[in-house]
Amino acid sequence: MGKSKTSATGQGYVGETMVHKISRAVGVVESVVEARDGWPPQITLKLADGSSKKGNLSDFREPSGAERKKVPPLEPEEKEAKA
Repeated sequence: MGKSKTSATGQGYVGETMVHKISRAVGVVESVVEARDGWPPQITLKLADGSSKKGNLSDFREPSGAERKKVPPLEPEEKEAKA
């Protein structure tokens, strides 16, 4: 079964592959600032080149199959850090 994600608060998105809608940059969600007091969740997307994109959750979307292949797999040390 997949991870449970809540778009209203942003919970469950860390480690997921997402695409920035405007620039079409593909990356992995590095951090999430949860929504509160009527403000949308803010996420930070880490791109393959090492840079980051920040924005509202609505600025990002789930990747297609071809876009998902563009993201390199996690390094062994990154997998250990997430566990």
